[in-house]
Amino acid sequence: MLSFSRYCILFDIYQERGQAESCTTAFGILEMTLRFNFQGKKVLLTGATGDVGKTLVQAFLDSGAKLVATGRSPEKLRLIEGSGEMLKKIPCNMENFDELNAMSNEAIAWLGGCDIFVHTAANMLVKDPLSLDESDWRRALNVNLLAPYFCIKCAMPALKDSLAGRIILFGSGAGKSGGLGHNLTYGASKGGILAMTFNLARELAKTRVTVNCLVPGPIDGPLMREFGPELYKRALEKHPMGRFATAAELVPPTLFLASEEAAHITGEALDVNGGYFTD
Repeated sequence: MLSFSRYCILFDIYQERGQAESCTTAFGILEMTLRFNFQGKKVLLTGATGDVGKTLVQAFLDSGAKLVATGRSPEKLRLIEGSGEMLKKIPCNMENFDELNAMSNEAIAWLGGCDIFVHTAANMLVKDPLSLDESDWRRALNVNLLAPYFCIKCAMPALKDSLAGRIILFGSGAGKSGGLGHNLTYGASKGGILAMTFNLARELAKTRVTVNCLVPGPIDGPLMREFGPELYKRALEKHPMGRFATAAELVPPTLFLASEEAAHITGEALDVNGGYFTD
């Protein structure tokens, strides 16, 4: 079995050779050496068709969880594999709040409750900051900030009934730094995610529901490549480790925050960026 640390060493070597994708393809999604037991846990996860989302879906299922996966594309959702008893896939447009509430209610009914809510769905527009229109702002705020709020609001009775309710939101280094380039709406909405994390963590502290935020730096994948080759290259050269994170590297910290072992951790914004941003 390829260990996580050995994979990272191999990834660095492949990265230096310009063959990072070959390394990922060759070894596939990592089999974690750090094990969590989520048997009996009920998980609602958004953004399940993205690189991070689909990796987390598999990790939760492998750890014994029962899970509802939601994403915008029915076609991409159908590609996610899992037992029909443990996995339900519900397409949902995160910009449509009626659809969002219906999805949340259906998910909680099928799960029979909710122990863990994870929001990875995201909208990132690369556009000149002074050329944005109202629809650009609405799309980013709806998907990145309002959608998780309304999912939490719907799931809250079930999360409070859980003995170990967990809310895990995905922020971004852009929410702290303002972003890499022309992604103002993304950075602003992710800054809002940080504020939501801190506020709800304090409000819910006495309910046993914890609220935490993963704050990734650049993740190697389609979103980063939307910036174009020149900015991608500059960002990579700036990175202290000389490489961006892989989706698999977001799995262990997410599962830890979702676990019962993290019961006394709330209001945390956990940087997972290889030193790209420090504060």
